[in-house]
Amino acid sequence: MNNKSKIKSKKSTKKFIKNENKDEVVDEVVIVSEKKETVSEKKETIETIEELEIMNSKGQTKTWRMEQDWYETGKKNECEINQRSLIEKIINNKCEKTQDRICKLNNLIESKINPYKYEDGFEWTENFDGKIIIDNMIYYFNLKFVCEAGGAQIRTLKEVYDFIKAQINFLMLNNTTNIYFYNILDGDTSFKNRDKFDFLIKKNKESNIDISKYIFIGDMKEFYDFWKNKN
Repeated sequence: MNNKSKIKSKKSTKKFIKNENKDEVVDEVVIVSEKKETVSEKKETIETIEELEIMNSKGQTKTWRMEQDWYETGKKNECEINQRSLIEKIINNKCEKTQDRICKLNNLIESKINPYKYEDGFEWTENFDGKIIIDNMIYYFNLKFVCEAGGAQIRTLKEVYDFIKAQINFLMLNNTTNIYFYNILDGDTSFKNRDKFDFLIKKNKESNIDISKYIFIGDMKEFYDFWKNKN
């Protein structure tokens, strides 16, 4: 099947209703409904529903990425921007950028800009790429798109591995039930190294809390399925 398909638009005069869109699974691609609101002169809301494609990480090769309309040179943060956009369409909430990160000295989440300017800079994780708060539940997002084999790509995934270890330590040392970590790992190189992340979760399976309840690791297609079943 062609990775790209024609986008069909439908109009509706219904008010916004969450979780009533129909989803269709076709081969390796999940069709997700996107909602766009247009305000008329009478300030009436009209929904325009478009079908969006989400390819799984196995099929997200370097060539596939270069063929996408949203991709330019790779130097404009296009992958993260596209991932953030898809998250907002799936959850129907704004995914805000944040400087929140985990301090490994005290295993707490704090907002810290440019931690490397300080002597304890290496004790801080990278910042989360997104944050959504819904009904006092805090959802943190770590977004990565790694394709093509190479040392730099493996180093990136190793840093993600260490970041998720910090997330696990945070959960084990803090009595919290309202913070969730969603690690979206797109790209075929991420897919080829999923066994390392599966090992990390399995290694901590016997901990005092259910790690898998609070930490998600998977690609965007899996996240869509996960969120649909969760809600």
